[in-house]
Amino acid sequence: MRSRAAILPFPGDPFLLRYWLQNFYDKWADEIDKLYIICNTPAEASVVEYLEFLCTDDPNKIDYTFIDHHEQHGDLIGMGLEKATEEFVVLVEDDAYVIKQGVMSRCFEAIESGQYDLVGSKRGSCHPEILIAAQNKYGIAYDGEGDQGPNFWPSFLFARRELLLATDRDYNSRAWVQGDIIAPLGDYEVVAPIIASDTLVWASLQLRAMVPESRICYVNQYHAHPDDYKHFEDHRYLFDGQAPWCHIGSLSSGVSGAIMDDQGRSIAKRTREEPHGETVLPSAWCDITSDFAKMEWERRVQWWLTFYETRDEKEIPEYAELYKKGLDRIIQQFQLREKRIRQRQEIYKTLGL
Repeated sequence: MRSRAAILPFPGDPFLLRYWLQNFYDKWADEIDKLYIICNTPAEASVVEYLEFLCTDDPNKIDYTFIDHHEQHGDLIGMGLEKATEEFVVLVEDDAYVIKQGVMSRCFEAIESGQYDLVGSKRGSCHPEILIAAQNKYGIAYDGEGDQGPNFWPSFLFARRELLLATDRDYNSRAWVQGDIIAPLGDYEVVAPIIASDTLVWASLQLRAMVPESRICYVNQYHAHPDDYKHFEDHRYLFDGQAPWCHIGSLSSGVSGAIMDDQGRSIAKRTREEPHGETVLPSAWCDITSDFAKMEWERRVQWWLTFYETRDEKEIPEYAELYKKGLDRIIQQFQLREKRIRQRQEIYKTLGL
């Protein structure tokens, strides 16, 4: 009997996870057999207990692993793939949400039927030298809306589990230096002094060498963007009425990064680190002279605020207070516009999110 699993690496925002699981149960839980959550966070005991509470309520559906420190994203993908026993898998991320019921099942069916070996979204996220070499080797078309490249997003990527395990099982980011040979690109020799790549790029290049282009079904990642409000007004991209899902992006920069306490510590690490003094967010994170940069942060804050406002108010109240103060600090120090943040909340509600 065919079986399906989803692999979710999770960096530890409890309010985000509650929201994610609600979307999961509302939209697609009955389209898979098992969800493997690999949680990695140095968060304090009360948060860890709450995360476990959220993830162990349904043991027949959710397999939960907890690691008390951060691991690389690719390593967590590998842990999930090795722990899963199901024949077919989908990689998902904690900032990616399903809009239309049935879409996950249809993507699985494209592989189960034997028509395709992979269903996924094109991605760049690597040095231009890799983009050019891969296009020359495999003749990939870099056109259409959204990200383009030879690699695959590690979200909404569907395949047989054995295919993903047929790589060298290094799903992490990777760099090469001048003279290195990249075998999946036809033994391509690197020219630049150093070229880098993001999570799953190296594994994607290996998959390219194993799977013919005709056996890959491309789907749009529908990645959120600072210009989403304009897209909403123009009824395009995420708001074209066709988006089956939405990948927000960059929300892992929250409780482990920009959402801080008043002593310069991200709230996920506040019990593990010594106080650093008054919290001043690095100016390099947001150029406050750039409206586009501020819109990117408004995009993120909008979602963190939504997670906060839809939380269970009875749970971890002290942490919730720190969370909200951290959001207020981002808005103040990066000079974000609260009206635009609230407008973003409203347009995403039109997607059912």
